[in-house]
Amino acid sequence: MAVRSETKQATECRQCCTFCDKTIQPRGCIEANCPFLYTYEDESTGRSYMGCLQKVFDAEIDVEIFQHAERTRAGYGGVKAKREPMPMCPFSVERSYEGTGAAFDCVNPRFFDVSEVDPGGYRAFDLRDGAAVPGHGS
Repeated sequence: MAVRSETKQATECRQCCTFCDKTIQPRGCIEANCPFLYTYEDESTGRSYMGCLQKVFDAEIDVEIFQHAERTRAGYGGVKAKREPMPMCPFSVERSYEGTGAAFDCVNPRFFDVSEVDPGGYRAFDLRDGAAVPGHGS
């Protein structure tokens, strides 16, 4: 039970009303030639799948569906992180809810770091750093 709590603390932040989750970008894993990215072919269906040996993300992604999605403007997107991303992992932080006011103000900016143990690591792409969302204040 303690392992589940630690996992949620590393990949989810529920300290404000925004509810943030770390997501891994599989496209970035491929571009970085990550040594932990694996592929295999399911002999019974002939379909290929890819996943993470370190289980940073737990999903096994159908390669054909991934490649099809990557040809679109939106791309495949991210998958929810299962455990704390490693320093080479291309991750972002996605917000579940948008809002204004004190209830939505971030009280845990360290969540955007690659690791609380490695303060020299890089920070995640934070959607709040971009342009203002139309209709949501400044």
